Amino acid sequence: MIDRAGRDRLAECIHQLAAGVLTNRQFEDKGEFESADDAIRAVFWGGPWLLYDDFRNYRLRGKYRLDPRVRKEAARWVLFLKTNLPYEWPVARVGVLASIVWVFANLLTLGLVARRARRKFEQCGDIAVWPFLRHGDYEAALHHPPYLTGPLTTACCRRPSAAADTANVGETETMI
Repeated sequence: MIDRAGRDRLAECIHQLAAGVLTNRQFEDKGEFESADDAIRAVFWGGPWLLYDDFRNYRLRGKYRLDPRVRKEAARWVLFLKTNLPYEWPVARVGVLASIVWVFANLLTLGLVARRARRKFEQCGDIAVWPFLRHGDYEAALHHPPYLTGPLTTACCRRPSAAADTANVGETETMI
């Protein structure tokens, strides 16, 4: 099931987090990223949640600015969320007890369990274009960039003023 409103909200928030418009705390406060749509959970936990820490409140600019490769990855997450493609990667649905067992198994094996699980996950599709499963789907989505073909939605955050848009041009140039 595709949760269009939820995907749009997460896409907008990732876009603005990566561009340095939102602080990490504002991003989390906007956060109702729980959904029946596997893409929303997978992209949130496998993507933007790993871009920042919770120990201080800051924007991803200046010394915290994302590396261009990471900005490109964030753009790919946004692009996927703006499609109507289903999330086709394996989804782990584990409870608290299984999570605790996972942690101890990794501690006892010095991470071997996690490395094997990661290799198995990566064999399911083209990991270079995650969350897209296939490179062809990614290429097709690139022909319809959401921020160049339609208006900016306000599902997550207000659009900055025109003056802020001009000031942030360099900040967002690598985002789709």
